[in-house]
Amino acid sequence: MRLTRRTLLSSAALLAVPARALADGAPPPPAPTSCGVVLPLSGMSALQGNEVQRGIELAAAAVNQAGGIGGQPLSLALADAPGAAQAGAAVNGLVANAHAALVLGSASSAWSFPASAAAEIAGVPFIELTAMADGICARGFHDLLRTGPASAMAADLVARTLAAKYTGRTIGLLYNTGADGLAFAQALQASLAAAKLSVQLAVSYPEDQADLFDEAGRLMRANVDVLVHAARPDGVLGLHIAAGLQGWRPGTLIGFGSGYGLRDTAKALGAGFDGTFYVGAPFYAASGPSAAVHDAYLARYGVPPRSADSLTAYVGARLVLETLARQGGDATKLLSALRALSLPTGALANGFGVSFDLHGQNNGAFVALQQWRGGALIPV
Repeated sequence: MRLTRRTLLSSAALLAVPARALADGAPPPPAPTSCGVVLPLSGMSALQGNEVQRGIELAAAAVNQAGGIGGQPLSLALADAPGAAQAGAAVNGLVANAHAALVLGSASSAWSFPASAAAEIAGVPFIELTAMADGICARGFHDLLRTGPASAMAADLVARTLAAKYTGRTIGLLYNTGADGLAFAQALQASLAAAKLSVQLAVSYPEDQADLFDEAGRLMRANVDVLVHAARPDGVLGLHIAAGLQGWRPGTLIGFGSGYGLRDTAKALGAGFDGTFYVGAPFYAASGPSAAVHDAYLARYGVPPRSADSLTAYVGARLVLETLARQGGDATKLLSALRALSLPTGALANGFGVSFDLHGQNNGAFVALQQWRGGALIPV
């Protein structure tokens, strides 16, 4: 048995049970299970973090409505990590102060790496819901699972799309060097090489850079006709401004990352964003199980969902919390119970299945090719 901080906390709680309760032979009432949540709720990534938070809250509400966990309502302990550098400390605070039995996260891969490392050291299950960098699940961690898709899945779909529809066209790649953008770019270039496709020009830029005038100019001079762009919202806006100033527009634009899946981006760019493709987790459908989640979101928050992140977080969090409930709230049994699950495609509200591999990746998750049309994200 591994002696972890969590084990010590649990032992201390047992020793604190009143002697009279033990003498009477009556077990103490179960304490409400505390689920830690670490997200960027302020700072540059706050909108993305808040969208993930909403999905988790909807999942927790559904579980509580069904009876909670161990007969008690689930409580969420939120920790704000404004920057990735604060993510590890935020997890430590959840474990030490909120006595979190597990931790959910984390909106962005830059946050997920340190947050999941801190949970691993503490011996607390960490479930990544939305961050996609392949390396998150490549570190041999014992207490880590990811319910959502990986960047290699997105790269593979883009490569297959280019091979099927855009052979003979001049392909360019533009990406920020943040954890998500870099992971996608590396996976895409490997997938393209395997498909014997070449990129005319690959251009990178720092994650916090919004002025892409020089980068857009290089792509224009290279006669790039099909552009694949991995970006946050500021990068998407920066590209459109820079390209417009130079009178250039690629014939086809395929986007990856939080910027391209966000309804606010489509609203800000208007008709100029129409026709843009997006590769990512599926958005809410007009009918079916995800439509019910959409309606619950609208009823609770008064606005339509802003991206698929809330739906991806919802299905992952609900899967985890319902599995925890079946274990009577015993978080030490959670990961083995999740790993034992085998659910077909379509089992979850957004169409995901469940099948965790040895690295903790849910291979039942997937990405879809979608397109912005009239401010709506439509499956292709």
